[in-house]
Amino acid sequence: MRKIFYFSLFTFLFSLFLPINSPAFAKKGKDIIKEVKKKYDGLTSLQADFVQTFKWELVGEMQSVKGTIYLMAGNHYRIETEDQVVVTDGATVWTYSKRNQQVIVDLLDKSQENSLPKDLLFKYSEDYTPILLGEVMFDDRKTYQLNLIPKDEDAFIKSMKIWVDASNWFTTKIEQVDINDNVNTYILRNIRENIELDPTIFKFEIPEDAEVVDLRESE
Repeated sequence: MRKIFYFSLFTFLFSLFLPINSPAFAKKGKDIIKEVKKKYDGLTSLQADFVQTFKWELVGEMQSVKGTIYLMAGNHYRIETEDQVVVTDGATVWTYSKRNQQVIVDLLDKSQENSLPKDLLFKYSEDYTPILLGEVMFDDRKTYQLNLIPKDEDAFIKSMKIWVDASNWFTTKIEQVDINDNVNTYILRNIRENIELDPTIFKFEIPEDAEVVDLRESE
């Protein structure tokens, strides 16, 4: 469980009397998601700082992790936190625990029961029905707040909210609630898009003193 794993006055007044599940809001929510997807489709690379907070409902405990994420076309990504580094070149994924000095190596297509970062940030249209809740300020920026309702009634994530930056269509905050009422929150800041990234950061050089667990040949 420790896996380290975005009105005008008339519009505002109008929104007070418009039911949240009305066709107008549903259509607007879909339009926003289309813009988010269009934004992703045009990206060649991305770098951002993030904070992930996980609240365990059963024990009432909370854990927060800060880090940096790098994305590049072709399912390349690198996630760095104080305790962990996760790297993939699009085929192989390395998960390095600094505390345990252990590297787990696996094939990316075998490990996709865990969402890819790009799916977390951009993939909503296939698995969720978006409902616009309204326009809110977040980090001093205007964002669209949407409620995402899973199409699968048995989905592990039973509800999700996102905050989408109205100026650039980036998802800047994600709040997920799972079937156990645990709350997982991601906040992204200092987003830089279409920058030049050194391709070597998507290859992981295993430290000499690290234990290696290779799962690529396992069933």
